[in-house]
Amino acid sequence: MANPDHIPMELEVDAKAGASSSTVAVHHMFVVVVDGVETDIHEGTLHGNPAGKVTITSPGNLSADGLQSVLVRGGGGGAVAFALCGDAAAEGVQSASFVQCGAARVDGARAVSVSRCRSVDVEQAGKVTLERCREARLRGGGLLRATRCRQADVESFGEARLARCRRARADWCGAVEVEMCRAVDVSRCGAVSGDRCRVVNVAACGSVAVTHAKVRMLEEKQLQSQSQQPLSPHSSDSE
Repeated sequence: MANPDHIPMELEVDAKAGASSSTVAVHHMFVVVVDGVETDIHEGTLHGNPAGKVTITSPGNLSADGLQSVLVRGGGGGAVAFALCGDAAAEGVQSASFVQCGAARVDGARAVSVSRCRSVDVEQAGKVTLERCREARLRGGGLLRATRCRQADVESFGEARLARCRRARADWCGAVEVEMCRAVDVSRCGAVSGDRCRVVNVAACGSVAVTHAKVRMLEEKQLQSQSQQPLSPHSSDSE
């Protein structure tokens, strides 16, 4: 059934862009899905609703602003930037950035930057930077830097640096560094280091060197049982 509030998308193309070669156009072609409608775009601006739009800022570079739901694929390994979107996702792009989005999802990007988003889901990424996100799930990557996140769930990163997070979990990572976090669970990681955390629970890790913190060495089963306990809904937000 058609949504009565749905407004058809309109594509505007700069007349100057017509000089671009077909080879460049195909190489930098993005597939964009806005509110369930799929469109191919390599130039111009795509309007999804009165306040939202998708714009090709330069060959291989795309920005999406103010859209309720948007998914971007391809672009010849280009860069995608999302701002003030509800549900934003990127697949098969070189880099992706998200600012003040509801849900941010990325798969297979070399560089990911996320700031002030409600939920984050990243898989198979290179370098990931998070700041002031509410809930983050990260699976597989090179380097992670997360600052002031409410919850961060990390698996299979080469290096993870967590600072000022309320609650964090790291599993199967190479090196984990924690600083001024409230509660951290670390299991099956190579080295754990850091300073000034409230509680750090560690299981089956190589070396542990966390100062000015309560460090508890646990069995894996103990840590898994403890990690399943949800955060108290009455706890204050320190963001």
